[in-house]
Amino acid sequence: KSAPDALFRVLKGEVAFTKEKQDGTLQHVSQSGEGSFFGEVGVFTGEHRALGAVSLGSCTIARVPEATVKKIIEDAEPVRRILESVIHHLKSTTDHYMDEVMRTEKLTLVGTMVSSLLHDFKNPFSIISLGSTIIERRYKEDPKVAKICENIESQINRMVNMANDLAAFARGDSQIEVSEVKIDELFNYFRELNTPFFKDQTVELIMQGNGTSLQGDASKLMRVLQNLISNSIEALHSADIDGKVTVTATENDKVLTLTVADNGPGIPVDIRDKFFEPFVTHGKSDGTGLGTAIAKSIVTAHRGEIEFTTSAEGTIFTIRLPKYVPQTPAK
Repeated sequence: KSAPDALFRVLKGEVAFTKEKQDGTLQHVSQSGEGSFFGEVGVFTGEHRALGAVSLGSCTIARVPEATVKKIIEDAEPVRRILESVIHHLKSTTDHYMDEVMRTEKLTLVGTMVSSLLHDFKNPFSIISLGSTIIERRYKEDPKVAKICENIESQINRMVNMANDLAAFARGDSQIEVSEVKIDELFNYFRELNTPFFKDQTVELIMQGNGTSLQGDASKLMRVLQNLISNSIEALHSADIDGKVTVTATENDKVLTLTVADNGPGIPVDIRDKFFEPFVTHGKSDGTGLGTAIAKSIVTAHRGEIEFTTSAEGTIFTIRLPKYVPQTPAK
């Protein structure tokens, strides 16, 4: 982050350009060889350097002071204007590229970690599932025990599906398993899975399926609902509001529309434009910033669209899904 004070040229050898990551290690970005210039962006924009330069072996560098560069350029006004325009464009492009590189690297790391966790949890999950099955068979005459064992199996499957969704998103995989999804049944299953969570909540949850249905992936649509509803409830809690979340489904011949509405404080202004991008969080110490990005990717895989309106009076998410979708997801 040093101040720009000169323009440099590689006379001999090679120079590597690096960017410091959050953990203090260096990310290799690019490198330049004999005859290449570097340092021009800072000289023209006045901004601190975003990258560091490291010689790769023996290297000879020429240094042209900032004042000298500006004097040469100022003597040719048309050239100066053109160069400034080009430099600003290059800086914007480079910043965008670096953001993409860092985001891709983080997603790759997340995917690797999740895959490792799934592998490590396979045996514990199998033991829990086996224990649940044994208990259910031993007390098969007791409907309460049977229901508890069924819930255990459902929660195990839910955890595995959530981890698989995260790993798939990190890989860029958007495959969906298409079958008929009855929204009323989906809503009932959502309530059933989340009964322990909602038991102690002061937020009222209203879900109206209205007899609608579509062809889609029930497990992944459940993930979308889980993310949006949980976000709404967290927003209400953070604002200390005993509010209400209403989920409604409507349909016509071709499109099913889902809305998730709350009377919370609204989405913060500074993240609205990038709300569905990976690693976007606001005031959540335990969030990954991937939930809404995964939700959007699932909607896109169904060839649908998701948008929201928000204000200080609340937020409404609107999801439009085609009622019939082919097995191959949208690219």
